[in-house]
This record gives sequence, structure tokens and C-alpha cells, in this order.
Amino acid sequence: MVTYHFPNDPFAILLAPPLDETPEQRKAREAEEDAARKVSLRIDEELKAEKAAAKKKKNGVKVLVLGQSESGKSTTIKNFQLAYTYQAWLDERASWRTVIYLNLIRSVNHILEILTLEMTNQDSLSHQPTSAHSPVCLRHSEESETDTSDGETFVARPPFAFTGKHKLLKLSLAPLRSVQKDLEVWIGAGASKPQDLSTWYDYTDAAPFAEVERLAPRTSNPRRPNEFFIRSNCGWKETLNKLRSGLSTSPDHLQQPKKGKQDSVVEILAGCSPNIKSLWTDEVVQAVLKRRNIRLEESSGFFLDDVSRIAARNYEPSDDDVLRARLRTVGVQEYSFKIEKGSEIGRDWYMFDVGGVRTSRAAWFPFFEDCNAIIFLAPISCFDETLEEDHRINRVKDSILLWEAICSSRLLSKVQFILFLNKCDLLAAKLTRGTSKIQDYFPNFASEQIDVKSVAAYFRDAFKSILKNSTSSPPRQLFAHMTSVTNTKTTAATLDAVRDTIVHNTLVSAHFI
Repeated sequence: MVTYHFPNDPFAILLAPPLDETPEQRKAREAEEDAARKVSLRIDEELKAEKAAAKKKKNGVKVLVLGQSESGKSTTIKNFQLAYTYQAWLDERASWRTVIYLNLIRSVNHILEILTLEMTNQDSLSHQPTSAHSPVCLRHSEESETDTSDGETFVARPPFAFTGKHKLLKLSLAPLRSVQKDLEVWIGAGASKPQDLSTWYDYTDAAPFAEVERLAPRTSNPRRPNEFFIRSNCGWKETLNKLRSGLSTSPDHLQQPKKGKQDSVVEILAGCSPNIKSLWTDEVVQAVLKRRNIRLEESSGFFLDDVSRIAARNYEPSDDDVLRARLRTVGVQEYSFKIEKGSEIGRDWYMFDVGGVRTSRAAWFPFFEDCNAIIFLAPISCFDETLEEDHRINRVKDSILLWEAICSSRLLSKVQFILFLNKCDLLAAKLTRGTSKIQDYFPNFASEQIDVKSVAAYFRDAFKSILKNSTSSPPRQLFAHMTSVTNTKTTAATLDAVRDTIVHNTLVSAHFI
């Protein structure tokens, strides 16, 4: 037995082992103390690493990429990586194959759902007796208005010429439903169902949007399909890393599908390729989509025009494919890049992608008051569209509301603002079709010439006026660019100008110039 003497140290007396400690008890105590020391050392190392990382980040360039859902935030970040960290881009490119497969199959299943609904409705109407009040479609090719006996007017539409071909297409493409579910699990989205987004919509009621929110209970947009998402603790870069390393991002840590299952997906997709092409190019299917005002070709993650190439067994994603691929994120995603070329070579850049969910956005502003710049994306092709999460709200008007919020935020008063008037290519196509008139949505648009430049100038002046009238002092200069971020060549030139602007302002704020 060991005797301990600590006459002048009460803490030592308190912590001293029992006087009657046996050799076995002493051995166990020393083992516990050794384990505790190792834990303490590990914590110290982690704190030291975090401190070093924080110091490193402080010397880096921090950019907040902001905009509503599907405004092009992720595509902008991918363009930046493509332009300045190409080796890292190449390392990740093949991992996007699974996401691209999912984008393609999801589009097909969305069409099949609409087709099934239309065929079911048409069959049920064909078995109902025709009356003045029944919305039975007329048999001629043109829509017409009919007055009922009580003075009401309804539009009678011709029926779609569905045939046995469409039933066969539905049957032959049915396996893609289970393939989509498998891909979602493998990517890690299996536990993030679309309805879970409601918890994000209600996260906070930001002041700039409160008046709109009081108009009526929030409703969803019935013309848009539900979409799964990945959360902020696992952005698309982390997802790709786990896909590449063989681990799924799903909560139960499912293994990445074995080669046999991967081959099965490829074989199913290759076998369905001719029928997918037949479905997409079918005139009746196109008529159904047109009547429902659905233009999949203008949405993110559209690959139906490339089905033969993507469904090939030896398919490898191209740079353009990766830029067009869509993987929805919710929450704040942080992406770090080490510049591989140019005057900034070796410098770390940090880009933050704020999720576009409408009522959760303003809550993130306080976390980014120390960022060097904000790239704000406003998709101006959406002047006639509504938000996915609330079909009462015009998308461009929503962008303007968000812009007003960040311009009036004192926390962001010293941050450089860069405006991307995005999706100008889609705007040009929409104006050429002439199906929507911008004056119907923005009556103040007074230009006699209606083209991309005049529309972009109108919205640029609106955003510029808001910034000018903000509380910022001294006034900030607005750098505005017309962009189509899926176009790599034009976007690369824009990013060069943006990078130079950000670097210049960073040096000025640091009093280096």
C-alpha cells in the first residue's frame, strides 16, 4: 500500500487516490488517466488546427453567392472551379455521372406522371354524358368559348390523340421509377423527401417579405415537380467526394452500389434510350406539356435532348454536362478553392452558396458581414414565372425584394455587390416566341424595342436605383453583368472581370492600394 503526504496542497489531497488502493485499482486508474490525457491532447490538436484554419480563412477571399432557387448559384460556383481550379474539377467530373443520370430519369418520370394524369382524365370524361356544364373537350382542333345557360363561360379544349403507342411507352419506361429511387439513395437524398422542405420554408419570416406572407396561407406551385435535396451539412462537393470514395451520403451510411448494381442502372438506361427519345419527341406529349405551360428545356438539369449520348454505356460527363447538372441544396454550403492559375495562384477562395428557399434567406445575413463580395444572381428570363415554393410570387419581383433586403442591411454596408442578370439566353428564346409580354408583368417597361438588351437594361436600372437609395454610406458602385452561366466561354470572361474587381476591392479595404 502506498502512503501519500500533501500537507500544504488541499487540491492534491482531494485528487489523491484512496489510501487503501489495491494494485489492480491503481492499474485501472492509471489506464483511465492515460486515456483522458490522450483525449485532451486530441482536443488540443483539433483546437490548434481550427485556429490555423480560421487564420488561413481570414487571409483568403470570401464571396457570398446569393439568389433564389434555380437562379444559377451552384452553376456560378462550378464555373469558378472550372476556370481557376481545373485539376480539382477534373478529379470530380466523373462523379457527376450519377447526378446526370438522376436528372435525366427524373425528367422522364415527370413527363410520365403528367401523361398518366391526362390519359386518366380523358378516359373518365369520355365515359361521362355530355351536357352544357360538363368540361368535355370539343372534337375540332381549335379551342373555343361556350356560354352556359346560367351565363358562365368555359373553354372547351380538343382531346389529345392518345394511342396504344403512349400506353406502351408508359409500360416500357416504368422501371425508371425504381431506378430514380435507387439513385436518390445512392447520392444520399433518399431521406430528404420533398415535403421536408416545409420546415425550411417556415424557418424565419424575414422582414422584407412579411407583407407578402400575410396575403394568404403559403401554397405550393402545382406546375413544378417535387424535388429532393441535400442539406447544408453535405453540399454537392462533399456528396461527390463520398460518391468517388465509395460511400453513400445517406444517414445509414449505405455503401455505394456495387458494380453489378451500377451496371444494372446503365443497362436499364441504355435499353430505355430509344423509348425515352420517342417519348420526348412525340407530338402529343409535346402538346400536353405546352397546354400545361411546362418547358422542361428551360429548367436546370435538362438532358432529354442528349439522351442517346448520356444513355450510352461508355458515357463520360463533359464540362458542359457538369455545369448543367442539378443537385439541389438547402442551407448554407461552403466551398473552398485554391487558385491554380493567374496572379492569385495559391490563394484560397471561399464561396458560400445560400439556399434559395424564400423565407429562410434573410436569417443568414449576419453570418457574412466579413465577406469580401456578394455575387447576386437575378434570373431575368423568369419575368412571367412564379416561385416554386409559392406560386403567388413573381420570380423577378422576388429577386428585387431580396435585393432590397441585402442593400438595406447595415451588416453588409461595406461589402462589394456584383449583379448577374442571369439566364439571358432563355430570355432571348422567350422573347422570340412571343408567348409572354413583359408589359403584362411589369407595366412600367416603356421601351418600344423589346429585346434582351432593353429588358436587361430595364432590370439593371431597377436594381441600380435600389442600391443607390439604400442606407449605405459611402455609396457603393454596382458591377452588373448580363450572363448565361451555362455558357462557359462568356461566363469565363465575366468571371475574370469579377475576380479582378473582388481582388482590387480586397486590396483597397486592406489599405494595400
